[in-house]
Amino acid sequence: MSHYADRKDLFPMQGGCPCGHIRYQINLPPLLVQTCHCTLCQRQMGSAFAINAVIESSAVSLLPSAPLTTPLSKAEQSSSSPSSGSVCGVLPAFADLTNAATTAIVTLPTDNNNAAHNAANNHKINKPILVALPTQSKVGQTVAQCPLCRGNLWSYYADAGTLVTYLIASTLDRPWELEPDVHIFTRSRREFVSLNDGKPQFKENYPDRAVFYRPDTKERVDALTELQGAWRKQIRAAYKAQFAKI
Repeated sequence: MSHYADRKDLFPMQGGCPCGHIRYQINLPPLLVQTCHCTLCQRQMGSAFAINAVIESSAVSLLPSAPLTTPLSKAEQSSSSPSSGSVCGVLPAFADLTNAATTAIVTLPTDNNNAAHNAANNHKINKPILVALPTQSKVGQTVAQCPLCRGNLWSYYADAGTLVTYLIASTLDRPWELEPDVHIFTRSRREFVSLNDGKPQFKENYPDRAVFYRPDTKERVDALTELQGAWRKQIRAAYKAQFAKI
């Protein structure tokens, strides 16, 4: 199977949150795709690991909201009678009962098949909210979530600010197209997960991510590094000015 970066038919790729309120597009192949097996990623994802596509934030675009559809798996796409891909609906009675029994400050649409709802929202580009969460790597993390369904979409880390997006690959419409390039924090890998893809593995974080960048990303990485340097200078200057007032 060809590496995702060599697949000219893949990009741009689109994805979104579980309810369809936030939709996005990545316009370039990721710089790197990593699987993190740390226990905090397991908790945040509600799964055994997280697959993150590392990409410049400038290559990520927000799209108008869209009715939620069930993504077709790779096998279903090649099937003559796919079992999914239709517009998803929410049972109104169940949704109303659930919302009435909680203290949520937002309410999900009770019916994604409602024509009026779709017409009012399909042209709107909605923005995620940002939530600060801890990380096992001890680098500050801010997670972008849908304000309605609270689905996690991507993360920003304190070492790069909002210049670099760690996209949660499972939110893509075709997540299986991005195979991981490296596995990290395998010390907490769940025993039922078998890593037999031949990709590099690290018990903790990797010592130097630059080793795993492809040669074709050099110009992109160099430009990003320059921006990160300027951003760090601004942050240091801002902190210095703030402490000078104390």
